[in-house]
Amino acid sequence: MEKRKTLNDWGLPAGPMAGFTLIELLIAMALGLIVLAGLFRTFKVQQDSYLLQDQVSTMQQNLRGAMYVITRDLQMAGYYTNFDGNNITMDWNGDGTVDASEQNRRPLILARDNKNDPDEIVIVKASREEGRPLTGGESAAGTSINVGQDLDGQSGDDLDTTGKMYGVLVKNDLSRAELFHLRGGGTLELPLNESYSGDASDPSLSDRVHRADIVIYRVDKSNPARPCLVRRNLGNDNGFQTVAENIDNLQFRYQLVDGTWTNDPDGDQARVRAVEVLLVARTASLQRGYRDTSSITFGDATIPAPNDSYRRKTLNSMVKTRNVGL
Repeated sequence: MEKRKTLNDWGLPAGPMAGFTLIELLIAMALGLIVLAGLFRTFKVQQDSYLLQDQVSTMQQNLRGAMYVITRDLQMAGYYTNFDGNNITMDWNGDGTVDASEQNRRPLILARDNKNDPDEIVIVKASREEGRPLTGGESAAGTSINVGQDLDGQSGDDLDTTGKMYGVLVKNDLSRAELFHLRGGGTLELPLNESYSGDASDPSLSDRVHRADIVIYRVDKSNPARPCLVRRNLGNDNGFQTVAENIDNLQFRYQLVDGTWTNDPDGDQARVRAVEVLLVARTASLQRGYRDTSSITFGDATIPAPNDSYRRKTLNSMVKTRNVGL
C-alpha cells in the first residue's frame, strides 16, 4: 500500500523535509549578531590603536621639528647684535603695545615668563643671508642713512620702509654694532652713536650692514581645539606663521654666566649662556577611556594636570647661546 505524504497547515511537506521554525531563526540571528558584535569590537580596538599610534607618531614629529627650529634660532641669538650695547625701547613682541618688560632692553634675548602658561621669547640677531660690507659711498650717521636696499646680491629689496624696516650696522673691528629702525625719507627712527661707512679702496676695511631678525615664539591658543606653536620675524614682517600644530605649552629657563638659573633674565640678557627649552605636545584627538592626570614641573613652574583625554609628550633641549657674551 502506497504511503501518502502529509502536509502541514501551509500546504508544505511535514516531517524531515520541513524548514526552520521561527524560534530557530531568531536564535540563529541572535548568535550571528553576537559574532558580528565581537568582530566589530575587535576591528574597532585595532582601528583605535592604529589611529592612536599614528597620532603619537605625528606628535613626536611635531616636537622634533619645532625643537629644531627653536634651537637653530637660539644658537644664533646675538649674532652681531651682541656688540650692540644700547638699551632700546620698542614693541619687541609685536603686540602693538610697549609694556615695562620691553623698555630699555639690549637687543639680544627678551623673555616673557608666563609662569604655568606658555612662555614667550624674542630672539634678536643679524641675518646671515642678508648682509654685506658697505661699499664706497655708503654711509650712516646720526639719523641719516645712505645704504642700498640689496644686501644679498639677489633680486628684491632686503631693507625697506614698509616691511623690512630693521637692520644692524657693525663696525669693522667689532667694537660696536647698532640695531636701527628705518622710517621714510632715508632716515632712522633713533640716532646712531657711531658713524659707519664703506672703504672703496679696501672693502675688507668697510663696516657692515645686515637686515635684523627679531624672532618671536609663542603658543597660539585662539583655537583651543588646535593650539599651535607660532613664529614671527619682525625683521621681514612675515606675520605669525605656524611652526607645529597641537603644541600645548612652551617653557624656557635661562642659565647665566655664573651658573645660576632663572625663568626670566630681565636685565641680564647679556649674561645668558644657555637656554633650556620645554615643549609639550598633544594628540590631535581625544582617546576614549584615557585621562591625563599628570602635572609637569619645569624649574619653578608647575604645569597643572589637564585632566582631559589627550595623550601628551614632552621634549627638553639645552641650547648654548654661543654668540652672547663674546
